[in-house]
Amino acid sequence: MNYDKYLDALNYEDADTVLGSVMSAAGFPKVANIEDACDVAYLSGDESDRKIIEQHQPMFYNTLEHRLVNKQDVIDIINQLNANKK
Repeated sequence: MNYDKYLDALNYEDADTVLGSVMSAAGFPKVANIEDACDVAYLSGDESDRKIIEQHQPMFYNTLEHRLVNKQDVIDIINQLNANKK
């Protein structure tokens, strides 16, 4: 599958929504440092992570940088998925 088609969606959708589409199309592969936000909220001992997740209600969370996913995260994941299929 060519995941590049999702890059255009970053121009009009937020990164979390686009990543949800990408991950669904890819079969929800394990991606380093990007976790299900609900899992992080309930399993993390980090109160600041929990507050960010409760406030924004994202699907995904960057656990390395303790923030919501952004466009660069999505671009990096798309590049990784495209490289893995070759």
